[in-house]
Amino acid sequence: MPAFRNFPERQVRALVSYLRSLQGRDEAHALTGDAKRGREIFFGKGDCSRCHMISGLGGFLGPDLTNHGASSSPSAIRDEIMRSPRVPPPGYRAAVLTTASGERLEGLIRNEDNFSVQLQTKDGRFHFLTKAELQEIEYLNASLMPADYRDRLSDGELNDLVSYLMAIPDSNSKVTPHQHEDDTE
Repeated sequence: MPAFRNFPERQVRALVSYLRSLQGRDEAHALTGDAKRGREIFFGKGDCSRCHMISGLGGFLGPDLTNHGASSSPSAIRDEIMRSPRVPPPGYRAAVLTTASGERLEGLIRNEDNFSVQLQTKDGRFHFLTKAELQEIEYLNASLMPADYRDRLSDGELNDLVSYLMAIPDSNSKVTPHQHEDDTE
C-alpha cells in the first residue's frame, strides 16, 4: 500500500472513513447498555457461554464471539440474538446419528461427504463415521441456539449483552465462566 504523505488531509479522512465502513463500524455507536453487566449475562443468565467463547473462555459448539463486535453493528448483533427461527450456517447443522448397533449420537455435523460424517457431540468429542456404519442420519432443522431470548432477557439485559459483545474484551480481565448443573469433570 502506498504511503499517504502525498494525500491531502481531506482525502486521508475520506479513505479512513471508507475503510471503517468496510469493517461494519463506519461511525461510533452510542451503546445504551453496561458491558460489565453484559459480561455477567453472557456467562450467567443468558447461558451464552455454554456454546460461545470470548477470549478463550466458554463453549466450543458455537462461533467464537471475541471479535464479533468489530465487524457488526449493535443492531445487527441484537437482531441475531433475537432471530427466530434460525437457519444454522454450514458447520453448525445439528443431527442425531444412529449407528448400526443402535447407539444414538446428537451434536453438530462438522463435515460430511458422500461416504462419511464427522459429528461433534455436546461434550466436545468428535465421532468420525462412515455412512455404511449408520442406520440413520436425522437432520435437525433447528439451531441449537435458543430462540427465547425475548422472554429470557429484558430489554435492558439485551442492551447490556450487546454492549459487552461490542466491547473489545480486556485480555487481562478474568471471567469466571458459569458452571452448569450437568457439567462434569
